[in-house]
Amino acid sequence: MSVKSNLREISKSLENLEKTGIYDVEKYSHSLLHLTSQLEYFYCHLVKDGGGDSDNTYYRIAHRPKVHQLAYFNIGRGFPKELMDGHWCYILKDMGYKMLVVPCTSLKGTACNPEYEMDIKIKMGKQISNSRIQLSDLRTVDNQRLDLRKPFCDVLTDEKEIKSFIEEHLFK
Repeated sequence: MSVKSNLREISKSLENLEKTGIYDVEKYSHSLLHLTSQLEYFYCHLVKDGGGDSDNTYYRIAHRPKVHQLAYFNIGRGFPKELMDGHWCYILKDMGYKMLVVPCTSLKGTACNPEYEMDIKIKMGKQISNSRIQLSDLRTVDNQRLDLRKPFCDVLTDEKEIKSFIEEHLFK
């Protein structure tokens, strides 16, 4: 199939989704546009200006979050029960050009599911609040997903306590 025919098929599917009135197609189309523009930046600027070898081209960030901090990532869109778009994420491991993160959500007055959620205390600027790590959405993300317009946040909950929770609930 050609790009144009694929885009026509995508358009039909988006129209069908929009007719349901259930799914926010506008937000989804914005996510597709964001992803496409990020790919364009990587391939049309970084790779092209770096000699044309995409396997040896990397997105480098000067100011990086540290392990045991929160940073804001656009984690993209996947299937319906996965977290999507922008989320604060707990940095579990810095792996060079990718990071192992645990996305966080707000508490929203709901009880924490102790099987895969843990409430942590964070410091955002001068404000101390709580956030909820979601083990069910743990993933690696490319550093290009990092939103550097947002500050990094310090996590006040003990790092050993968080890692112990993760290890216990992922490997039992």
